[in-house]
Amino acid sequence: MIKHRIGRGLAMAALMVAQAGWAADAPPAGNRLVLLGTGGGPGGRVDRAGIATLLEVAGHRYLIDAGGGVSRQLALAGVAERDVPLVFLTHLHDDHYAGLLSLASFAWSTRGTGMQLLGPAGTVDLAHALGAVMEVNARIRNAESGQDRPVSAFLAARDLAPGAGFADSIVRVTALANSHYRLMDHARAPGAQSLSYRFEAGGKAVVFTGDTGPMAGLAEFARGADVLVAEMATAADRAMVPPPVQRHMDVEHLSPAQVGDLATRAGVRKLVLSHVGQVDEADLAQVRAHYAGPVVLGADLQSIAF
Repeated sequence: MIKHRIGRGLAMAALMVAQAGWAADAPPAGNRLVLLGTGGGPGGRVDRAGIATLLEVAGHRYLIDAGGGVSRQLALAGVAERDVPLVFLTHLHDDHYAGLLSLASFAWSTRGTGMQLLGPAGTVDLAHALGAVMEVNARIRNAESGQDRPVSAFLAARDLAPGAGFADSIVRVTALANSHYRLMDHARAPGAQSLSYRFEAGGKAVVFTGDTGPMAGLAEFARGADVLVAEMATAADRAMVPPPVQRHMDVEHLSPAQVGDLATRAGVRKLVLSHVGQVDEADLAQVRAHYAGPVVLGADLQSIAF
């Protein structure tokens, strides 16, 4: 897995830096999840921003997915784009990366030191496309400032193979191929993958299912996690999609009962529901009928310590 550098030169006018007053945010001291956006599926919503979760461990930040509106949600959480150096994508459906342009371009423009995208096969290609779009801004700001800050010195990407992962001085991340693409014609999208992630640090573990249907191995992957962040699709969600999409909802997403069953089989300490649509008390009752531990129906900007 070779790190790839993307793009060309970008720059930022020093005068604009002074006017905007971009000061670095002090990193948090504890461990927590911030549910920046909890909405599932493509399209804008009035009640939830696009899926994005900020994981903060010992003052270090990791973003899992970057759905629409992520820049604004970060601002509301008191975090600047430039202070999010690592972005993990669970898969490459647009609702999981629609906010990447604002995130990466604003981070560069406000003098971030670097951003790396990590995700399934195709992430490097996505980053190349992102860098090309950023070039429009780059040429203008470079001309304004007389400086030369190349995108290649800022934006990086790496495709993660299932079973492999990532490690730094704080966390160890493992990826697992899940079943979200079970029904698709793989000949039309060769190499497409969807991943679940397990983050481990200081004896703690947080697992993200990403978008997935039920599958062998996911419970073992999430075994003993302090927090399981799981997607969920309800009967009401299914009723809202066209008939050709309903089989996708049945097979490639988790029902409330399946989410509860997964949490029990994995023996997790807390279940957090995110990437959701229409959820009512009956849905939560189904989850709790299968899982006796704490269940949190995620809301945008909710903070969860672990």
